[in-house]
Amino acid sequence: MDRNLVERYRLTLFGRMVMGVAHEVDNHLSVVLGFSELIQLTAGKEEKVRDGAGKILSSGEKIGAIVQQFSRYARPHVPSPEPFVPGGILSEILLFSRYDLGRNNVTILPPPEVPSGVLHADRGDLGLGLLALLFNAAEAMSGTGGELSARLSRDAAGWEFTVSDQGPGIPAGFEERVFEVGFTTRSGPFHAGMGLPVARHLAEQAGGTLRLSNGPGGGCVATVRLPMKPRT
Repeated sequence: MDRNLVERYRLTLFGRMVMGVAHEVDNHLSVVLGFSELIQLTAGKEEKVRDGAGKILSSGEKIGAIVQQFSRYARPHVPSPEPFVPGGILSEILLFSRYDLGRNNVTILPPPEVPSGVLHADRGDLGLGLLALLFNAAEAMSGTGGELSARLSRDAAGWEFTVSDQGPGIPAGFEERVFEVGFTTRSGPFHAGMGLPVARHLAEQAGGTLRLSNGPGGGCVATVRLPMKPRT
């Protein structure tokens, strides 16, 4: 796959999330402004001043984190594998994508505690690939709603990321077609048939694999396997 296709998909996906990021920033900014006004009105009451100042600080930090993480994963770059702790990557990308992922009665289950350890990969590309899988899963449930979950585990061979949904699953005969660039079963400006092909390309670029399967109770399970050691 041409790298330009990867970057084009990145811009499309993150452009889609601008409204969600704006929504999150507005939520926290309203707290900042509201408690700033409260501090002005109650400056003589020390306890309320401390409490209000703490809420302002907390919301300010959340705003900074949202913007910082969004910028990190949205920025086009030349792939550069590096060692990092993968445990935080799910919480990072959910921080700025939760609003968009949670539309259409989709409930996002927070990732449980994850194992410690180091992964050698391009952090931005891995985040982009996982976002593609999360959005694909959320879109599969757009008609009925349901639960969307992401998990991370590891064994002696490497790391495993799984994204599970409660959608209709993969129709028979479409198991490989869904990885064709431009193929999609949905209509709309954001359904360009790029998410799954990009996610598989980025997994393979990191020396890993991406496979899709229907869950035992319905829905689809996307599994990314990445090796413990960096690709040489």
